[in-house]
Amino acid sequence: MDGEVEPPCLSRTWNPACVKVKLRNDAHPKGEVRKHGAMTTLTLCKEAEDLQRLLRGGRVYKPPFWEVWFGMEKFFAKRYGEVNVPNRIRMAKDLGMAIVCLGGININAGFHKHGQTSSGVARYCGGSLTSLKQLEERELPNFDKTIEQWKHDQGLIRDAGLISWVVVPWCFHTIATSMGLRNFIIKLHKDYEFVDRALEWVEERTRLGIDTAIKEARPDVVLFDGDCAYQTGLMVHPTIFRRLVFERTKETLSHLKPLGIPYAFHTDGKLDDVIPLLVDLGFSAVHGCEKAANDLGDLVRRFGDQIVLVGNMDVTFLYLSTPEQVRRETESMLRIGSRKGRFVAACNTSPLDNIPEENYLAMVQSIREFSPNG
Repeated sequence: MDGEVEPPCLSRTWNPACVKVKLRNDAHPKGEVRKHGAMTTLTLCKEAEDLQRLLRGGRVYKPPFWEVWFGMEKFFAKRYGEVNVPNRIRMAKDLGMAIVCLGGININAGFHKHGQTSSGVARYCGGSLTSLKQLEERELPNFDKTIEQWKHDQGLIRDAGLISWVVVPWCFHTIATSMGLRNFIIKLHKDYEFVDRALEWVEERTRLGIDTAIKEARPDVVLFDGDCAYQTGLMVHPTIFRRLVFERTKETLSHLKPLGIPYAFHTDGKLDDVIPLLVDLGFSAVHGCEKAANDLGDLVRRFGDQIVLVGNMDVTFLYLSTPEQVRRETESMLRIGSRKGRFVAACNTSPLDNIPEENYLAMVQSIREFSPNG
């Protein structure tokens, strides 16, 4: 099978493989590219430079913009047309985004069940994974076509002066959603060996994706899709959680670190017990910072020197508010988030087409116009 997720739409519901990109063949903080042994300096737009600086440990007090899970399909179609690489670049340029998604690694773990809401939005409806045999029968991905496509598409992104990111699956989120969380918790208590092996199956395939597609394509950032928390805390006890994920994730990251590519993590929910683990593993950034679950000022105070915080704009607020309210809320988010110079502006989860266009654009404009000295 092809090792990349098909990109028929924009939202997170399809385990994103949004666009393809590349800045350089060798990971390098200053945007240099190695061609046949020689170094060539590339020109990045300021937003891309700032985001790259943040992810490599620097500080920037005017936050760049990185919309990790963009799901406004009608908005996109109206403004840019069909979903393709040139139009995704147009969107990034138009909205001032620093980075474009290169794609997503598909490890062939499609055990999710999907349905639709009354408004036609796709939604998760549980999982069908019950046995290790189901995993063993899944074909091993072949990433050859993915690599070829990514290398082609990245030239377009490079010429636009932008940087790139890819999404990789993560063990806990993949298996919990493949089973359904209730079944996952029951299995965890009754058959720990099953859960342990299933989690390792995910990481083994993710490592293969790193050793092939990511090693060849050299994106600028790797994002681990890792939902693992509710608004009140982790989905399982912190001690059990660490036992389940820490060592196997550390091993996966040992395949990524020699490439010199920063890595980030996404989860919804409360981050109190998530961020310390991410810091121990060397993650550069965490996306989500869900407003309903976290006080951004508290996150900045406790963790802002250790990891870049990405997100915090509440999508329900964007849906229910006026443009003027959105502008004020965005200004407040930027003012609080940027106190330590390690913040990236974004929604905390997928902005969808229920958000009025004028509200989303009010947020975008406020990000663009923000002055840390204002």
